[in-house]
Amino acid sequence: MTTREVSDLGEVQSLVDAYPFKPYRHYRVYSRKAQNAVMRQEIAETLDHPDGTVIAVDAGTEPSFAVVRRLEWDSTFFQVPMGRVEYLLTSTRDSYQATLDAGVGALRARGVRHISIRADVADIESVAVLEANGFRLMDSLVTYTTRPRKEPPHDVREVGTIRPLRPEDGPALIEITADAYRGFRGRFHLDPHINIARSDAFYVEWARQSINGSMADMVLVAEGADGRVNGYLAFRKRQPVSSIGGTDVYGGGLGACRADAPGGYAGLIRAGTIWAHERGAVAECQTQNYNFPTIRIYEAVGAHYVRADYTLHGWLD
Repeated sequence: MTTREVSDLGEVQSLVDAYPFKPYRHYRVYSRKAQNAVMRQEIAETLDHPDGTVIAVDAGTEPSFAVVRRLEWDSTFFQVPMGRVEYLLTSTRDSYQATLDAGVGALRARGVRHISIRADVADIESVAVLEANGFRLMDSLVTYTTRPRKEPPHDVREVGTIRPLRPEDGPALIEITADAYRGFRGRFHLDPHINIARSDAFYVEWARQSINGSMADMVLVAEGADGRVNGYLAFRKRQPVSSIGGTDVYGGGLGACRADAPGGYAGLIRAGTIWAHERGAVAECQTQNYNFPTIRIYEAVGAHYVRADYTLHGWLD
């Protein structure tokens, strides 16, 4: 078996087209051709990124490929050298182990010690191999979407007033985030290799960058009858799917409400889906698969279950 770095995206074309677990395959607004184009663009961006690489594994049959990237921002923030396996593309299950080894080896060569990988819940065989190689399950996300142009969001009970973000809202939103995500049972908090204080701080930093517009294209605020800010929801445009797929997707954001005002979240979700619907876009909402109260809100506004993923972490000694 030999490995080599790939410079020509055309090498992975056939395996991209055949990949059965494309993230947007159930979104209904994207044809198979569009799904292929989005995935190719994702890999192209990794190939062009200074911290990314695509490794080919030649084992006497059709090559397989590991798409990996060192995460410089995450490494600096969490003070742990971090990387991510983005795709493992194989023509047969027999080559999955060798492809995983090649991807891990490429990240190790870049000084990475902490590796994350997201696996579609339907890809049980890959999850089994990952667990056999020391990767540990850290998160299980479900994704719901509303459809553009058709099926406008349903009415739900709203508490207070939903309005756009104002500059003076920043301190209240930071306070709400710090309280809501302190000790949160997300993948960073559950990972023993990541400092708990940094895990708490991550969500505060995410909120801060959403407020300043670097990690959000839209921020809505829930305001109580007394004028107090009770919660918020931030959406950002997903890329490259929005540009390549032809229909914009807004999601991947952050939201939180005060512990004594949880009722505002339903109104925020509905307002966010209306905001996307008015722009002919998909509204994408994600949460842990055990977060039934939030899932019921997604269902109440008319969102559809389209995707589920496991996130696993590995540690290199």
